[in-house]
Amino acid sequence: MTARRPARLARRALLALLPSIAMAALPGRAAPGADPAGLPQPLATGWRAADGDPPDGIAGIDRLDFRPADPLTDQAPRGGVRWYRILVDLSPFVGQPLAFHARVLRDADEAWFDGVRIGGTGRFPPDVDSAHFVSRLYPLPTERVDAAGPRELVLRVWHGKRDGRVFRGPPVIDRLDRLASERSIEDQVLVLFAGASLVLALFVVLFAFHSRVPADYLLFAGFAAGFGLYLTSGHSAWGESSVPLSVLFRGAVVVLMLTAIFYAASMLRFLGAGMPLLYRVLLPAFGLLGLVAPVLPGAERFVLPMRLFGWAYALVLADLLVRFSAAAIRGRRWARTDLAGHAAFVVAAVGLADLVPGVRPFDLEPVVRLGLLGVLFAALAWTVLWRMSEEVKRYRLSGLTDAGTRLWNRDALYEELAERGGAVRRGKGRGFGLLLADLDRFKEWNDSHGHLAGDKVLLRAGRALQDASRPQDFVARYGGDEYAVVVGDVDAESLPALAERLREAVGAALVEETGGFLATASIGTAVFEPARHRTPEDILRDADRALYEAKEAARGRVPARALRQTPSGKWSLGF
Repeated sequence: MTARRPARLARRALLALLPSIAMAALPGRAAPGADPAGLPQPLATGWRAADGDPPDGIAGIDRLDFRPADPLTDQAPRGGVRWYRILVDLSPFVGQPLAFHARVLRDADEAWFDGVRIGGTGRFPPDVDSAHFVSRLYPLPTERVDAAGPRELVLRVWHGKRDGRVFRGPPVIDRLDRLASERSIEDQVLVLFAGASLVLALFVVLFAFHSRVPADYLLFAGFAAGFGLYLTSGHSAWGESSVPLSVLFRGAVVVLMLTAIFYAASMLRFLGAGMPLLYRVLLPAFGLLGLVAPVLPGAERFVLPMRLFGWAYALVLADLLVRFSAAAIRGRRWARTDLAGHAAFVVAAVGLADLVPGVRPFDLEPVVRLGLLGVLFAALAWTVLWRMSEEVKRYRLSGLTDAGTRLWNRDALYEELAERGGAVRRGKGRGFGLLLADLDRFKEWNDSHGHLAGDKVLLRAGRALQDASRPQDFVARYGGDEYAVVVGDVDAESLPALAERLREAVGAALVEETGGFLATASIGTAVFEPARHRTPEDILRDADRALYEAKEAARGRVPARALRQTPSGKWSLGF
């Protein structure tokens, strides 16, 4: 009932993210040698590199001092032009549409194959347009791929950021259709991720206003929306648009910084923590960087706030991880799920911030990288959806619990009986029974000792029933001094023994609380029958009749148990 429906809410909401995760699991580029034609051709060796930019461009590169270079480790000085050249023998692939693919190059480039310009991305100084985050896909001229022998591939690269690697992953030559298909899959996954993030944001907003606790969840909605918008910056369509890539990148970074603020603030609210000094300093700094970064002149000046942001946010994530660990140790169940999601998120953030050498998500196959990102986001989304389900339960509990005994109330009992009965009729539930317990001589105690003392007895008896019941049982206050226990996985033969066990627990609690003035209870039982019990009132009527017969047979008598079958076929217990 109430413990299950909110969980379904979270599970169903999370289903919106599963298609993106499934798409992310699609295979990426085939491994070298897997293609019968010998493609793809990884260009990992045979490169030579030289610095400088001759006035006559590619026609004058023979005057440069070329040396052997490894594209995976080659380091280039900041703010200079570097040329790369390599001889490739594509004679086995004559007639096939081929393309050159480099996952990431810093920061702008031009490419030639056999003297023919095949493409370029970004703009060189003085009109700089950095495109270091855009993958390159340049089709080769088919007429130049022939059996005449090796052909030269030449790259002109401007490295404007900081000292570091020019390439992210080895470039390859592969079939154009396969590379285009890979890019299409990557774009689709990005769209699915972004769509799932925006849908999640909308869902959270609607929930927040519906539950009237918008502060916590609206902050997370801002994070989810910003995360989705940030993902869209990686779509290949941007590289073919008229929007300057550097402007797009700066805009994406601004969104990311603002998203980080929403994320950190929402997690603090979920933890019930105040605003520590670390956050009071760093979060405004994020916002300031987000406002200043877009107007900083020069790509190299934009790097500094990015690096500061990476380091500062790593501190925030580490702090959140410690806080969630402490919450999990203290026994807060939801914190265990949150801890797993945030631990994975910290690992990803460390890699993205380039804080650990060798941990670079961009070095992974794009589809694999997106799959990892999807899993991480799904874990984080699940923690919030789980919290939302708990929030739903809390609001439902406020209207379905008894204030005096802290048990479920009559409305909750009716809902539980209806849900279990419906499950049995659909063949998705097991048999269950109903116990109605009444405290003997409670009115005498209430009249002689007062209502406060009576309330203590009711609370103690309810607690005894709760402690003695099983996890699959449901305990409620039916009214006055009457309690109801919906017991799962029972039949007419096993129900009396369970009733006896609960009677003994209640009797012991009454004796301890009242000094022996109250020591007994009467219990009526009924086993659910689909044909007979069409509504909750039907099984309650049978259990109430059995309770009445039990009290008439053994009212005020201690201890002998009168177990017998009533005329209606139900069992009654008199104590």
